[in-house]
Amino acid sequence: MNLKNRHNTKAFRENPLICEGQFPFMKSSHLLIYCIFLFTLGCSKDKFLTNPSLRLQSYTSTVPINGNFNAVLQYSQKNGKIDGDSLTMIRHRYNLKPIADPSQETSDTFLTILSSSENPIPDANSAQFSVSLNWQFIQIDNGENDTIDFRFFLTDLAGRVSDTVRTGKIVLLH
Repeated sequence: MNLKNRHNTKAFRENPLICEGQFPFMKSSHLLIYCIFLFTLGCSKDKFLTNPSLRLQSYTSTVPINGNFNAVLQYSQKNGKIDGDSLTMIRHRYNLKPIADPSQETSDTFLTILSSSENPIPDANSAQFSVSLNWQFIQIDNGENDTIDFRFFLTDLAGRVSDTVRTGKIVLLH
């Protein structure tokens, strides 16, 4: 018998074959528990959550002068009701050149209420909606093209906040 007493235990010295056989079983049981945990976690992601969930479907990557930036977002929420929820958009500028005219300094956070009094938004567990911002509203005249990205998150009427989604880089032509 050429078994090694890894833990220098009395049980191993008295019966090395039984103890040696337990090590592979213990390792496989930990692996099994870990796999069950990952399986449970993976299955729960597809269910509708109480908090709103937001996904970016598409967006405009280049906005011409006097054009529009458009983004299509997908939301989902258990017992979803998007009417009255607020969408926050945060602009992040990549340009290193400072703004020449301080009077052109604008807020980088835009807030809108998702509501339509003429055509109420139907309640649904998931839906798509679009956001449109005019070039003049988001462009800072700095004598060069502006490179930005947007981050979006949704806050429902109960104050629950969705995950934040982010566009890639967007070029605003000058």
